[in-house]
Amino acid sequence: MKTLRPITPHSILTEKLKQLRNDPSLKETSEVFQKELNRVYNLASGLDKYLEENTTSEPAYLASLSQETREFDWEADRLKDDVFLEAEMLSGHVEGQFLKTLVSATKSKNILEIGMFTGYSAISMARGLPDDGELIACEIDDEAAAIAEKNILSAGLEKKIKIIIGPALDTLNKISKQNLTFDLIFVDADKQNYTKYVQYILKRNLLRIGGLCVVDNTLLQGEVYLDESDRSEAGHAINSFNQYLNNEKRMEQVIIPLRDGVTVSERIR
Repeated sequence: MKTLRPITPHSILTEKLKQLRNDPSLKETSEVFQKELNRVYNLASGLDKYLEENTTSEPAYLASLSQETREFDWEADRLKDDVFLEAEMLSGHVEGQFLKTLVSATKSKNILEIGMFTGYSAISMARGLPDDGELIACEIDDEAAAIAEKNILSAGLEKKIKIIIGPALDTLNKISKQNLTFDLIFVDADKQNYTKYVQYILKRNLLRIGGLCVVDNTLLQGEVYLDESDRSEAGHAINSFNQYLNNEKRMEQVIIPLRDGVTVSERIR
Protein backbone atom coordinates (compact mmCIF):
# COMPACT_ATOMS: atom_id res chain seq x y z
CA MET A 1 0.00 0.00 0.00
CA LYS A 2 1.24 3.48 -0.87
CA THR A 3 2.73 5.43 2.03
CA LEU A 4 1.07 8.81 2.41
CA ARG A 5 3.18 11.93 2.91
CA PRO A 6 2.80 13.74 6.24
CA ILE A 7 0.07 16.39 5.98
CA THR A 8 -0.90 17.08 9.58
CA PRO A 9 1.00 19.33 12.01
CA HIS A 10 1.83 16.32 14.16
CA SER A 11 2.97 14.01 11.35
CA ILE A 12 5.07 16.81 9.81
CA LEU A 13 6.70 17.44 13.20
CA THR A 14 7.39 13.72 13.59
CA GLU A 15 9.02 13.56 10.15
CA LYS A 16 11.21 16.59 10.94
CA LEU A 17 12.33 15.00 14.20
CA LYS A 18 13.12 11.78 12.34
CA GLN A 19 15.30 13.71 9.89
CA LEU A 20 17.14 15.41 12.76
CA ARG A 21 17.58 12.08 14.52
CA ASN A 22 19.19 10.60 11.40
CA ASP A 23 21.29 13.67 10.55
CA PRO A 24 24.98 12.57 10.56
CA SER A 25 26.11 16.05 11.61
CA LEU A 26 24.31 15.63 14.93
CA LYS A 27 26.14 12.42 15.82
CA GLU A 28 28.87 14.54 17.40
CA THR A 29 26.48 16.19 19.84
CA SER A 30 26.37 15.24 23.50
CA GLU A 31 24.92 11.94 24.65
CA VAL A 32 22.35 13.86 26.71
CA PHE A 33 21.15 15.76 23.62
CA GLN A 34 20.87 12.60 21.52
CA LYS A 35 19.00 10.82 24.30
CA GLU A 36 16.53 13.70 24.61
CA LEU A 37 16.12 13.89 20.83
CA ASN A 38 15.29 10.18 20.73
CA ARG A 39 12.82 10.63 23.58
CA VAL A 40 11.10 13.55 21.85
CA TYR A 41 10.93 11.58 18.58
CA ASN A 42 9.42 8.55 20.33
CA LEU A 43 6.92 10.82 22.09
CA ALA A 44 5.82 12.25 18.74
CA SER A 45 5.98 9.13 16.57
CA GLY A 46 3.92 6.95 18.89
CA LEU A 47 0.80 9.11 19.09
CA ASP A 48 -0.97 8.37 15.79
CA LYS A 49 -0.41 4.62 16.14
CA TYR A 50 -1.75 4.71 19.70
CA LEU A 51 -4.86 6.60 18.60
CA GLU A 52 -5.47 4.07 15.82
CA GLU A 53 -5.08 1.13 18.19
CA ASN A 54 -7.44 2.59 20.79
CA THR A 55 -10.21 3.78 18.49
CA THR A 56 -13.12 1.46 17.65
CA SER A 57 -12.05 -0.64 14.66
CA GLU A 58 -13.25 0.38 11.22
CA PRO A 59 -15.41 -2.13 9.30
CA ALA A 60 -13.80 -4.07 6.47
CA TYR A 61 -15.52 -2.02 3.76
CA LEU A 62 -13.98 1.20 5.09
CA ALA A 63 -10.54 -0.41 5.27
CA SER A 64 -11.02 -1.49 1.64
CA LEU A 65 -12.08 2.03 0.66
CA SER A 66 -8.99 3.45 2.33
CA GLN A 67 -6.74 1.07 0.39
CA GLU A 68 -8.49 1.80 -2.92
CA THR A 69 -8.10 5.55 -2.38
CA ARG A 70 -4.39 5.17 -1.67
CA GLU A 71 -3.81 3.09 -4.79
CA PHE A 72 -5.83 5.25 -7.23
CA ASP A 73 -3.84 7.38 -9.71
CA TRP A 74 -4.99 10.85 -8.64
CA GLU A 75 -2.35 12.58 -10.74
CA ALA A 76 -3.83 11.13 -13.93
CA ASP A 77 -7.30 12.16 -12.76
CA ARG A 78 -6.05 15.71 -12.15
CA LEU A 79 -4.56 15.96 -15.64
CA LYS A 80 -7.95 14.93 -17.05
CA ASP A 81 -10.19 17.48 -15.33
CA ASP A 82 -7.84 19.91 -13.53
CA VAL A 83 -9.36 19.22 -10.09
CA PHE A 84 -6.65 18.76 -7.46
CA LEU A 85 -7.24 15.59 -5.47
CA GLU A 86 -4.80 13.31 -3.68
CA ALA A 87 -4.97 10.22 -1.50
CA GLU A 88 -3.93 12.28 1.52
CA MET A 89 -7.39 13.90 1.48
CA LEU A 90 -8.90 10.72 2.92
CA SER A 91 -10.46 11.35 6.34
CA GLY A 92 -9.37 7.99 7.67
CA HIS A 93 -10.13 5.75 10.60
CA VAL A 94 -9.84 8.02 13.66
CA GLU A 95 -11.54 11.05 12.15
CA GLY A 96 -14.19 8.83 10.60
CA GLN A 97 -15.04 7.34 13.99
CA PHE A 98 -15.09 10.85 15.50
CA LEU A 99 -17.63 11.96 12.89
CA LYS A 100 -19.78 8.86 13.42
CA THR A 101 -19.77 9.51 17.16
CA LEU A 102 -20.81 13.14 16.63
CA VAL A 103 -23.73 12.07 14.46
CA SER A 104 -25.00 9.38 16.81
CA ALA A 105 -24.42 11.39 20.01
CA THR A 106 -26.32 14.42 18.66
CA LYS A 107 -29.03 12.19 17.16
CA SER A 108 -28.61 13.99 13.86
CA LYS A 109 -31.06 12.92 11.19
CA ASN A 110 -30.26 15.19 8.23
CA ILE A 111 -26.64 15.76 7.21
CA LEU A 112 -25.02 17.79 4.44
CA GLU A 113 -21.44 17.09 3.37
CA ILE A 114 -19.58 19.64 1.25
CA GLY A 115 -16.68 17.75 -0.33
CA MET A 116 -17.19 13.98 -0.20
CA PHE A 117 -13.99 12.78 -1.98
CA THR A 118 -14.11 8.95 -2.07
CA GLY A 119 -16.74 8.65 0.62
CA TYR A 120 -14.94 7.65 3.81
CA SER A 121 -16.41 10.49 5.87
CA ALA A 122 -19.86 10.16 4.26
CA ILE A 123 -20.03 6.45 5.02
CA SER A 124 -18.74 7.02 8.55
CA MET A 125 -21.40 9.64 9.28
CA ALA A 126 -24.17 7.64 7.62
CA ARG A 127 -23.35 4.74 9.94
CA GLY A 128 -24.43 6.96 12.83
CA LEU A 129 -27.76 7.94 11.26
CA PRO A 130 -31.11 6.44 12.28
CA ASP A 131 -32.92 4.23 9.77
CA ASP A 132 -34.83 7.20 8.33
CA GLY A 133 -31.82 9.54 8.28
CA GLU A 134 -30.30 11.01 5.12
CA LEU A 135 -26.95 12.44 4.10
CA ILE A 136 -26.59 14.64 1.02
CA ALA A 137 -23.01 14.64 -0.26
CA CYS A 138 -21.61 17.26 -2.65
CA GLU A 139 -18.62 16.28 -4.80
CA ILE A 140 -17.12 18.07 -7.79
CA ASP A 141 -15.04 15.17 -9.17
CA ASP A 142 -16.88 12.35 -10.95
CA GLU A 143 -14.04 9.82 -10.49
CA ALA A 144 -14.02 10.35 -6.72
CA ALA A 145 -17.82 10.18 -6.68
CA ALA A 146 -17.75 6.89 -8.62
CA ILE A 147 -15.41 5.33 -6.06
CA ALA A 148 -17.63 6.63 -3.27
CA GLU A 149 -20.81 5.30 -4.86
CA LYS A 150 -19.34 1.83 -5.28
CA ASN A 151 -18.24 1.72 -1.65
CA ILE A 152 -21.55 3.13 -0.41
CA LEU A 153 -23.21 0.14 -2.08
CA SER A 154 -20.70 -2.21 -0.45
CA ALA A 155 -21.57 -0.69 2.92
CA GLY A 156 -25.31 -1.10 2.25
CA LEU A 157 -25.92 2.61 2.79
CA GLU A 158 -27.28 3.59 -0.63
CA LYS A 159 -30.69 4.45 0.88
CA LYS A 160 -29.11 6.89 3.32
CA ILE A 161 -26.59 8.72 1.11
CA LYS A 162 -27.48 10.89 -1.88
CA ILE A 163 -24.60 12.14 -4.07
CA ILE A 164 -24.80 15.39 -6.03
CA ILE A 165 -21.95 16.05 -8.47
CA GLY A 166 -20.99 19.63 -9.28
CA PRO A 167 -19.54 22.82 -7.76
CA ALA A 168 -20.59 23.05 -4.12
CA LEU A 169 -21.94 26.61 -4.29
CA ASP A 170 -24.23 25.60 -7.17
CA THR A 171 -25.44 22.61 -5.18
CA LEU A 172 -26.02 24.75 -2.08
CA ASN A 173 -28.13 27.11 -4.17
CA LYS A 174 -30.29 24.20 -5.40
CA ILE A 175 -30.65 22.81 -1.89
CA SER A 176 -31.67 26.17 -0.44
CA LYS A 177 -34.56 26.35 -2.91
CA GLN A 178 -35.90 23.11 -1.44
CA ASN A 179 -36.12 24.71 2.03
CA LEU A 180 -34.02 21.95 3.58
CA THR A 181 -32.52 22.34 7.04
CA PHE A 182 -29.71 20.18 8.40
CA ASP A 183 -28.74 18.97 11.87
CA LEU A 184 -25.07 18.64 10.95
CA ILE A 185 -23.02 20.01 8.06
CA PHE A 186 -19.49 18.77 7.33
CA VAL A 187 -17.27 21.05 5.24
CA ASP A 188 -14.19 19.49 3.63
CA ALA A 189 -13.81 21.04 0.18
CA ASP A 190 -11.72 23.77 -1.50
CA LYS A 191 -10.20 25.86 1.26
CA GLN A 192 -10.52 29.22 -0.51
CA ASN A 193 -14.31 28.94 -0.35
CA TYR A 194 -14.73 27.88 3.29
CA THR A 195 -15.89 31.33 4.39
CA LYS A 196 -18.33 31.57 1.47
CA TYR A 197 -19.78 28.15 2.30
CA VAL A 198 -20.47 28.95 5.94
CA GLN A 199 -21.78 32.43 5.15
CA TYR A 200 -24.18 30.91 2.61
CA ILE A 201 -25.23 28.19 5.06
CA LEU A 202 -26.13 30.79 7.68
CA LYS A 203 -27.72 33.24 5.26
CA ARG A 204 -30.02 30.56 3.84
CA ASN A 205 -30.67 28.90 7.21
CA LEU A 206 -29.40 25.54 5.99
CA LEU A 207 -28.18 24.74 9.51
CA ARG A 208 -30.78 24.64 12.27
CA ILE A 209 -30.22 26.51 15.53
CA GLY A 210 -28.48 24.02 17.80
CA GLY A 211 -27.05 22.21 14.78
CA LEU A 212 -23.34 21.57 14.23
CA CYS A 213 -21.10 22.78 11.43
CA VAL A 214 -17.94 20.65 11.39
CA VAL A 215 -15.04 21.92 9.29
CA ASP A 216 -11.95 19.92 8.33
CA ASN A 217 -8.32 21.01 7.85
CA THR A 218 -8.60 24.11 10.03
CA LEU A 219 -4.96 23.83 11.14
CA LEU A 220 -3.77 23.21 7.56
CA GLN A 221 -0.43 21.54 8.25
CA GLY A 222 0.28 24.10 10.97
CA GLU A 223 0.45 26.96 8.48
CA VAL A 224 -2.25 28.97 10.27
CA TYR A 225 -0.03 29.61 13.30
CA LEU A 226 3.29 29.98 11.45
CA ASP A 227 4.60 33.29 10.10
CA GLU A 228 2.60 34.64 7.18
CA SER A 229 5.64 34.16 4.92
CA ASP A 230 5.40 30.40 5.56
CA ARG A 231 1.76 30.14 4.50
CA SER A 232 0.45 28.93 1.17
CA GLU A 233 -2.60 30.46 -0.49
CA ALA A 234 -4.71 27.80 1.19
CA GLY A 235 -3.03 28.55 4.52
CA HIS A 236 -3.98 32.22 4.25
CA ALA A 237 -7.54 31.23 3.30
CA ILE A 238 -7.94 28.90 6.29
CA ASN A 239 -6.48 31.46 8.69
CA SER A 240 -8.94 34.05 7.38
CA PHE A 241 -11.78 31.54 7.75
CA ASN A 242 -10.80 30.75 11.34
CA GLN A 243 -10.81 34.47 12.17
CA TYR A 244 -14.18 34.91 10.47
CA LEU A 245 -15.76 32.03 12.37
CA ASN A 246 -14.29 33.22 15.67
CA ASN A 247 -16.08 36.54 15.14
CA GLU A 248 -19.32 35.08 13.79
CA LYS A 249 -21.90 35.89 16.48
CA ARG A 250 -24.27 33.17 15.33
CA MET A 251 -21.75 30.43 16.04
CA GLU A 252 -19.68 29.09 18.93
CA GLN A 253 -16.74 26.87 18.05
CA VAL A 254 -13.68 24.96 19.15
CA ILE A 255 -10.73 23.75 17.05
CA ILE A 256 -9.82 20.17 17.91
CA PRO A 257 -6.23 19.15 17.03
CA LEU A 258 -7.40 15.92 15.39
CA ARG A 259 -5.35 15.13 12.28
CA ASP A 260 -5.16 18.42 10.32
CA GLY A 261 -7.52 20.26 12.66
CA VAL A 262 -11.29 19.81 12.97
CA THR A 263 -13.50 22.72 14.00
CA VAL A 264 -16.79 21.85 15.67
CA SER A 265 -19.14 24.83 15.76
CA GLU A 266 -22.71 25.14 17.01
CA ARG A 267 -25.25 27.56 15.63
CA ILE A 268 -26.58 29.43 18.67
CA ARG A 269 -28.82 32.00 16.95
